[in-house]
Amino acid sequence: MELKKDILKTVTRYAQAGEWPKVIAEYEKLIAIEPDDINVHNSLGDAYSKTGNDRKAFEHYLKVLNDPAVKANPTKLAFLNKKISKLDPKKFDLDGKALHETISKSVKAKDMFEKEEGGDASALPALKEALANDKMNPELFLMLGEVYEKQTDIGNAIEAYVKALRIYVEKKNSAKGLEIARKIVNLQKENTDALAMIAEDLVGKGKKEEAEEMFKDVLINLADKNLISEGKGVSKRAMDLGITYGEQFFAYFLFKDGKYDEARKILEKKYSLTIEEKLLLGKICYKMNDFEKAKSVFLSMDPGIINESEELLDQIGDVFLKLRELKTSSEYYMKAVKLLKNQGDLDHALLAANKVLNVDGDNIEAHEILTDIYTKKQMKNKLIDSLTKLASLYDAAHRTQDSISAKNMLNKLKML
Repeated sequence: MELKKDILKTVTRYAQAGEWPKVIAEYEKLIAIEPDDINVHNSLGDAYSKTGNDRKAFEHYLKVLNDPAVKANPTKLAFLNKKISKLDPKKFDLDGKALHETISKSVKAKDMFEKEEGGDASALPALKEALANDKMNPELFLMLGEVYEKQTDIGNAIEAYVKALRIYVEKKNSAKGLEIARKIVNLQKENTDALAMIAEDLVGKGKKEEAEEMFKDVLINLADKNLISEGKGVSKRAMDLGITYGEQFFAYFLFKDGKYDEARKILEKKYSLTIEEKLLLGKICYKMNDFEKAKSVFLSMDPGIINESEELLDQIGDVFLKLRELKTSSEYYMKAVKLLKNQGDLDHALLAANKVLNVDGDNIEAHEILTDIYTKKQMKNKLIDSLTKLASLYDAAHRTQDSISAKNMLNKLKML
């Protein structure tokens, strides 16, 4: 068997003489020895192209194109794509023709971009046409962003840059992702995609405290905007990087996405839970109809914290209602009503008082608070109804003086 170096010497001699069929024959010998040698496939593609056999050239270029090392090298990829774009696709199969069209449009768009130094809007149509066929090409999105930025169309520039960034993140190309993230932050300081990328870089540089704060700001922003899909992605990255509250936010976004079982598993495997995590786990259990577990989680929290949180009081009231423990449910709802009223939040206090009455329609204290709220909000008709009910309840409870006071107020209102 001929040695590889001997075959390559023969190839060089034939190539210098322009005897391309013989070059191909020698390269085919090498492929038989090393079928996965990308360099040989590339050279074979060149040789077949020289003979006008574009179909065979494309077959070998395609093997090079699918090599991970080539995909990760923008320079090599661009050079290969340019060679492919020059082939005649007439004899390609349908998939080959479609791929050739995609590559050709990308090459054309890049050529126009480079020719105009990225500043001429005339490159836009070519870039958009290329992206219609090649939606996962980050380089094209980056070029598109640069054209928009030079045209001072900042909104579209950021949109294009963010798409490029997300693709680079998916491909785990952190260096390129970080470069684009910094471009985005220069245009929009609060962009969550860019900040998450920069925070990830900080972790890699050992600046975890800075990363923690940045990730926290990003995740809170995503939660406030209810951006669930983006939140899941960023919180998963935070969790994988060991960010303290990564798991909490990932569980939260899973919960918001309706994936209760996944969210619950994340929280239940933790050794200890923060107040926020207990609240979230309780809500998850409630949504899963595991009311006993929800009750256990909520009541494991400090009573002082519970009694200072309208949300917790209301949630616990809901749990006891589901467990048909109506008296206890009403008590928690009532605590929420008083807390809201004391905070001056009359609208929410009104809603909470009605929840009490849905459980315990004759609750005098709830009716008294409703009467006070209706008075302050000058809701005359509602106030009349409330006082009428309250007078009746006072009579039933033999609270004569209170009943007289309620009826006097009623008479004054009716005279107005």
